[in-house]
Amino acid sequence: MRKIVNRLSRSIGHLEAVKRMIENGQDCSDVLIQLAAVKAEINNAGKALLKEHLEHCIVEAVEEQDKESIEKVNKAIDQFIR
Repeated sequence: MRKIVNRLSRSIGHLEAVKRMIENGQDCSDVLIQLAAVKAEINNAGKALLKEHLEHCIVEAVEEQDKESIEKVNKAIDQFIR
C-alpha cells in the first residue's frame, strides 16, 4: 500500500505542476500532454490497488463465500473502468 500512496503523491505533485502551467499561460498542447501523463499515473495507481485487493481481500472473500464483498468489488471495477 505504501507504493500506491507514493504513486498518488507523485501524481498530486504532477497535477499541481500542470495547474501552474495553465496559470502561467503555457502552450495548451504541452498542458494536454501533461494531463494525459497524470491520467495515466492515476490509472496505474488504480490498477495497482485493484491487483492488491484481488490478491488479498477477494481471495479471502471467495474462500469464505462472501458474496457481498465480491459484488462490492465488481461494482468498484465497473466504476474504475468507465
